[in-house]
Amino acid sequence: MSITTKPGGILIGGTGDQNEDPTLHGLFLELEEYQEFPKTCKKCHLPKPERAHHCSVCKRCVLRFDHHCPWIANCVGHYNHRYFLLFMTYLTIACAYFATLGWQPFLQSLEFDYEWEWWMPRPYVALTFLLAVSIGVALGGMCLWHYYLVVSAQTTVEFYNNRYAKSEARRRGEVFVNPYSLGAVNNLKQFFNVGRNYKYPIYTIFLPIPIPPSGNGKVWEKNVTQRYSTVQVDEYSEDEE
Repeated sequence: MSITTKPGGILIGGTGDQNEDPTLHGLFLELEEYQEFPKTCKKCHLPKPERAHHCSVCKRCVLRFDHHCPWIANCVGHYNHRYFLLFMTYLTIACAYFATLGWQPFLQSLEFDYEWEWWMPRPYVALTFLLAVSIGVALGGMCLWHYYLVVSAQTTVEFYNNRYAKSEARRRGEVFVNPYSLGAVNNLKQFFNVGRNYKYPIYTIFLPIPIPPSGNGKVWEKNVTQRYSTVQVDEYSEDEE
């Protein structure tokens, strides 16, 4: 599903829903309803919805673009990000399962004076165990990273943009507020489209079934109207101390 599902373009969604207006005029009308001045992509010169990003590999704007993944030969965007995250989750669990059950045969494969009783040759057992551990650690780290992005309502692109915005806000004595974050639990429910106020029951969150994301990927619910909120910064001088 992460490979075959389109991530979502700006003129038509990744689900291929024929009810969506695929025309440029329809997109302008849709965006103008929520934005006074819709942005325009400098590369493809088309209206750019919020959270969309231009992929330099696919040469087009992708809704809620996270990154272009060469392993699935596809962008990770609004309509397939859930499947990509579940794919990493399943594979990490599978690697952990294999490493847990295979560590004793692996140790036995290194003892050449031990009478080998398994049908698979020693090198194969050692290689598959090392692959399971190395892939599990590497992919597990990436999987945890994406779960952090989900609960904080960010994409990989937005994380780096927000990190710069945080430093600029701190320099000005302000606090950066992510306008798309509705709270960790609500962010998770919105991403998986489960729970109260969403379409699917919460027990489907980790099931390998086709579940589309919530919303159209072009307009997003926000928790605040401004990106920054000013706070009082305590300044202490030597006289005050």
